[in-house]
Amino acid sequence: MKKKADADRYAVVQAAEADKARQINEADAQKYRIEAEAKANAEQKRLNGLAEAEAARAKGTADAEVVRLRGLAEAEAKEKLAQAFEKFGEAAVLDIIVKMLPELAGKVAEPISAIDKLTVVDTGHGEGAARVSNYVTSLMATAPEMLKNVSGIDIGQLIQRLTKPGSATSTRAPAPAPVVLSQPSDGSQGSNA
Repeated sequence: MKKKADADRYAVVQAAEADKARQINEADAQKYRIEAEAKANAEQKRLNGLAEAEAARAKGTADAEVVRLRGLAEAEAKEKLAQAFEKFGEAAVLDIIVKMLPELAGKVAEPISAIDKLTVVDTGHGEGAARVSNYVTSLMATAPEMLKNVSGIDIGQLIQRLTKPGSATSTRAPAPAPVVLSQPSDGSQGSNA
């Protein structure tokens, strides 16, 4: 009987050892899966971070290039205006500027023309609808200041110099008729002379 008891005990010990080995293997496999997932997640985050950094760097480079090109374009425009001043005199430059004002007005009014539906609310003073058209007029009144900021040309001073009695204007080009670009203070729409 002792042999049978020893054999039974041995079988129980072997089964326990096998179960223990199986549990250790399962725990090791689970540990390996968790570590592998953690490493994969970390690598994915690292790659995402690199991709985001690269995208941010590319966007920054593109933005910087846009600023650089805008600066070059503005410098080129100023250089061309300076050459026009030199070649044609102030009167011709003023003529060029006055001829481009309708295009500027079109660009200023362009966003309003894209409005599909507009509801005008009047506050009881009868100004509701007039404000819409006065908006473009007031924007155009800022055209001389925009021109000065972009090109450095003060159109008001240029007109004053050219319209002073005895002013020395270039004989190469005739002086254009003066243009009134300001909006009357009474709120009515002014007209260009």
